[in-house]
Amino acid sequence: MIWHILALVTACIWGSTFAASSILISAGLSPAEIMILRFMLAYLLMLPFSHKRMWPKSWRDEILFLCAGISGGSLYFLSENYAIKLTNFTSTVALIVCTCPILTALLHRTIWHDSHLSAKFIIGSATALLGVSMVVLNGVFVLDDNPWVILLSACAALFWSAYSNILNVLDRRYTSDIITRKVFFWGVVTMLPVCISDIAHGQSNLIQASAINWQLLANPEVVTTLFFLSVIASLGCFLTWNIVCKRLTVVTASNYLYFNPVTSLWMGAILLGERVTWPAIVGCAVTIAGVYLCNKRETSPKETKIQHI
Repeated sequence: MIWHILALVTACIWGSTFAASSILISAGLSPAEIMILRFMLAYLLMLPFSHKRMWPKSWRDEILFLCAGISGGSLYFLSENYAIKLTNFTSTVALIVCTCPILTALLHRTIWHDSHLSAKFIIGSATALLGVSMVVLNGVFVLDDNPWVILLSACAALFWSAYSNILNVLDRRYTSDIITRKVFFWGVVTMLPVCISDIAHGQSNLIQASAINWQLLANPEVVTTLFFLSVIASLGCFLTWNIVCKRLTVVTASNYLYFNPVTSLWMGAILLGERVTWPAIVGCAVTIAGVYLCNKRETSPKETKIQHI
């Protein structure tokens, strides 16, 4: 039970990051700067406690860490943020990204053939997605038909699904702190070119004319929000997520990601003054019922132990 609670708490904290990122974007930080700052700070904070094994057991494992850092870090954040940038209807992005649990289960089943998608899981997923739709749309039934928005949002969902399944391999070879630290490292490294491009094109408010805007970083609201995103939403949540994926299956843990929009809805109302409608409130209840049904199984088949990849 404790691992289910930890997965739920982690997903809910991640759901609040949209409102936190909105605060930083309004203050003048770009999405790439936000991601690289939160990952870099989280990585530096981890080093004193996780430095005994700096190198993986093989170069193949390093490639897996690189893929995890790209899929769960740079490419996931870039595709999602660019989709949001291209649309006036963020509900489209949120709704498509929330297909992560289903895509994770399908990808897991396709790769390892060690589990089947039960009727309860399918019905529960459909119910949870219905609830998520009601929450995301929040009484305004408008979606974007821009193919680039749809494509980028789908890519974000696929990248996170790939990250979850890569964890399925790494969890059997390394501790959660090593995995988390390596994901942060490669996430920062692969995001650097985007950050440098933003600076070169004058799209950065943090670094201008080769000088750091210390006034921006001295803003108490910016510092507090960066602390939350770096220490709690990145360092804490990536670590707990890797742990629950190890203790539960990646499929079971991913079901709790349906709660992201639920938390985002209420945090948006509290922090940003956004409106909450009755359809969204009902959608919260439907989402809870769907996740409960997804995870209510008579048996909990263990994932096949993977020796080589």
